[in-house]
Amino acid sequence: MFRNIEFYDEFAGQLFSPWWMYLLMGFNFILMAVLIFIFPEFLAYLVAAFLFLNGVVMVGLAIRVRKWRKEYENLRRRYWIPVE
Repeated sequence: MFRNIEFYDEFAGQLFSPWWMYLLMGFNFILMAVLIFIFPEFLAYLVAAFLFLNGVVMVGLAIRVRKWRKEYENLRRRYWIPVE
C-alpha cells in the first residue's frame, strides 16, 4: 500500500511542533486573569490586548496548518498506491 512510511513520522512531528503557541496562549489566559484582578479599571484595554495577541497566534497557527495540509496532500499523491 505504501512505498515508504517516513512521512508519517514527519507529519506527526509537524502536527505537534506548534506546542509553544498553545503554551503562549495558556500563559496569556493566566496573565489576563491576574491583571484583571489587579487592575479591574483597565478591563477593556486588557481584553483588547488579549484578543489581539491571541488573534496573532491563531493566524500563525492557521498559516502553519495550511502549509502542512499542502505538504500532506503532496505526500499522499506521491506515496499512496490505490488498492485495485
